[in-house]
Amino acid sequence: MDDLLNRLFASISAEHLRDLTYEMVRIPSPTGDAEDVTAYYVQQLRALGLEVQVLNDFPRSPSTVTRLLGKPGGLTLTLDGHLDTIHTSHAAPYIEGDRIVGRGAGDMKSGIAAMVETARVLLENDVRLNGNLILATHSLHEAPVGHMQGLKALLARGDVFVDAALVTEGQCDALPIRGKGQALYECEITREGKALHENEARPLGIPNPLDYAVKLAGRMLEYNAAWAQKPDPLLGPETFFLGQIHSGDFYNRVPAKAFMNGVHRYWPDKSWEDVERMFNQLIASVEKPAGLQIDTKLFGNGLGYEVNPDEQIVSALRSAYQTVVGEALQLVGALSVSDVNVIAREGGIPVVAHGTGSTTAHADVEWVNVSDIVRSTQVYLATVITYLGVQG
Repeated sequence: MDDLLNRLFASISAEHLRDLTYEMVRIPSPTGDAEDVTAYYVQQLRALGLEVQVLNDFPRSPSTVTRLLGKPGGLTLTLDGHLDTIHTSHAAPYIEGDRIVGRGAGDMKSGIAAMVETARVLLENDVRLNGNLILATHSLHEAPVGHMQGLKALLARGDVFVDAALVTEGQCDALPIRGKGQALYECEITREGKALHENEARPLGIPNPLDYAVKLAGRMLEYNAAWAQKPDPLLGPETFFLGQIHSGDFYNRVPAKAFMNGVHRYWPDKSWEDVERMFNQLIASVEKPAGLQIDTKLFGNGLGYEVNPDEQIVSALRSAYQTVVGEALQLVGALSVSDVNVIAREGGIPVVAHGTGSTTAHADVEWVNVSDIVRSTQVYLATVITYLGVQG
């Protein structure tokens, strides 16, 4: 096994990983518009002689499935990733030394490049797996535009995520086995009429939508204070985060509308029905003055999850990491939502995540080091070999 892995590691091309990542980063793919970068990715796999199934379930957000069949009836491992990026603008991509800079470099086109390189190395070394390897990509990942529709459609097919999955995104020196779920909330508070001076509104009993928004935000802070008293050992407390409050256009005019949104992060023991029930109770706990209309929305972007640390894929990844890095892979909790949440809860299979070393997802300046992509590719190859085995 050591001889095989050494041969595979020696076949990894840092130049190829650099160029592939950079070219994908150069192709804009904000959520909902990943058609061009998907076409480029498909071209790279077909150049290796692989058949790629392109699924157009969503306009301009195609998904792909590529199969490296080794043994019918054997275990199947799926390498998974998304090709869309957040909509926030970024300076033009560039390469500086070992670093690739640009939107999507770390989140997560470098992980997709490592998937392609893993397939190339296995094929060019004529490795006959004792199981089956699937590469799966999709879009509509990044909220609030996407809500994991591409991934959920792949899960619904039933033959893409079969026995276990490895998401090529996330931490590279720790393995989350327990993660929070995420709900995005929006609340719009309106009243009839136009904005008017506060001294005219007060005698008429006209309510201020902003007053309600402030009270609701205060109640969320009360929830946070109560949850903080009972933190989870790996995840900390459940939380409400207030991202935006918009209202008003002048210091002494009563607005006709207020808007607020943010994120609720919750533990793995919650169902979506539990989250909805709690949120409705929260809204009901704040008295609504006569004359106000309250419209709320709650979007799910992945339930909380838990993976048994004794699962075979967990052991395979930890063994691979030990082989490549020479250290034990720490088991931790995950505060942010990823494909792991959806695969674990809706796919019902064991799943792990291992990224390419970038810590700049969604940052103003996003980057990844080529050397880290190489290291992650080594980990992926070792995980595939350990989990699936090779035919004698």
